[in-house]
Amino acid sequence: MTQSRLEKTMPQRLSTLLIWGAMFLIASAAQAQTVRPSNSVYLLLRGGASGYYGDVDGDPDGNPDGADIQPTAGFSSPGFAVGGELGYLFNENLSFGLAGLYQTDPDLSEIDGVEDAPGFSDSAIQIQALFRYMPFDAARISPFVELGGAFVLGNGEESGRDPDAPEDDSSVYGYGPVLGLGVDIALSPQFSLFLGGQSTLVFPDVATDNFDRSSFGLGSDNADFDILAHLGGGLKYAFRPPFIAAEIASLECPAELVAGETGSFMVMTNEDATQPVETTWQWGDGTTGSGMTASHAFSAPGTYTVTAMVMNQGGEDSESCLVTVVQPEPTLAGCRATPSTVDPGGQVTVNATATDADEITVDFGDGTTASTLPARHAYADAGDYTVTITVSNSSGEDSCTIPVTVQDTFCADITELNPVFFGYGASTLTADARTRLDENLEILRRCPDINVQIVAFSDGVEPGDAMRLSQSRADAVMQYYVSEGIDQSRIMAEGRGVDPAATPKEDPGPGDSRARRAESIPMR
Repeated sequence: MTQSRLEKTMPQRLSTLLIWGAMFLIASAAQAQTVRPSNSVYLLLRGGASGYYGDVDGDPDGNPDGADIQPTAGFSSPGFAVGGELGYLFNENLSFGLAGLYQTDPDLSEIDGVEDAPGFSDSAIQIQALFRYMPFDAARISPFVELGGAFVLGNGEESGRDPDAPEDDSSVYGYGPVLGLGVDIALSPQFSLFLGGQSTLVFPDVATDNFDRSSFGLGSDNADFDILAHLGGGLKYAFRPPFIAAEIASLECPAELVAGETGSFMVMTNEDATQPVETTWQWGDGTTGSGMTASHAFSAPGTYTVTAMVMNQGGEDSESCLVTVVQPEPTLAGCRATPSTVDPGGQVTVNATATDADEITVDFGDGTTASTLPARHAYADAGDYTVTITVSNSSGEDSCTIPVTVQDTFCADITELNPVFFGYGASTLTADARTRLDENLEILRRCPDINVQIVAFSDGVEPGDAMRLSQSRADAVMQYYVSEGIDQSRIMAEGRGVDPAATPKEDPGPGDSRARRAESIPMR
């Protein structure tokens, strides 16, 4: 065979491979949501028609001189090929396998028109190591390409290299690269059907057919290799079914929570994820949770990154959200003042139960304040006061009011004043009477809200007009009060004559000394 003829046949073979590749790519257009196995051991069985291209493949025209590596002659007298492969699927795209292939071809055992043809057997055995790549793992029909190397057991002997050399039946084994193209059709999650073709370039030239054409004077032989090829199909079984990785489809988180408030969190995964799917939560405050729906309360204000992670045998996925936790609004309860009524100068204790308060202000209502609870205060002046407690933080405030009455309880307890007594028939004040009235004056000055009614009597034995005498006695007491600074508008004086309870007989002196009196009755 000439150099030019060899150069013509090789591009033809490459064109054939490209055509096959285009057909497989077109077939891959049918897409489906089938996910192929990964991380699994697989078993592949194949079979089909085999072809041989080399020194002894017959020329269709019966011309042995033109029979060197013909593009059509390899399948003009086809044989068959069967084999198996055991390998591992690294992922949905890439696998590696060790294969054994047995193939036959009639051309390996006879050469038309060549006397003493060196062909022996019509079979060859390949042991292959193959990487297989499938670009469209999610397609029900996907093309693949396979590339590797082969060790070939054929008919080669040392005698096939040179017929004039001493006979040498030492075996010559072949080796070379393997290239294949095909299409994989997923039948089920673990079974797939494949169709395709594969070619092995076998070196040296005599390893497969025990024949080097140039050595036998049958023409030039510029191809120092033979080609073993086969077309067919088979079945592939993955021992582990495919696992569809869990992916987060949606994540629901509350945007804002109050510290101590329980929030609800939910994550949704893809419906076709392989079960079981485990869900864990990282709350961002050093604690964790689990479950597709979870609840959590943050104890302190701040911004937390909450991360949900879902995982199954097919893989894992995670997604995060931000939750702002704010301080709860402050509250007040049990606001009270003890006692609620005090004398001027008396101490009042103000208290309440404050929750989540950063600042506390107690306004006593008289211009003074405090910043803690409980708070104690003494009012200088009588009056009605409103105590206001206010608590606040960054989220708001709360307040309450408490009434406090400051009054002179001494005055409130006054129900009577000292009476004074007069001599027989007299209306002048004695020293003892003035002493008694001075004690009354202290009360009237301290208690400006108390008025006084003066009621005077006679014992009925005294000479003169008893009514006039009793009025004179009442006027004497009133004049003394007024002279000591008590406003006369606060005083009413009345003489009532003879005391109806007078009992002169029980007094050793004249008349009844107990009836000769003037009473000061407090009035409000």
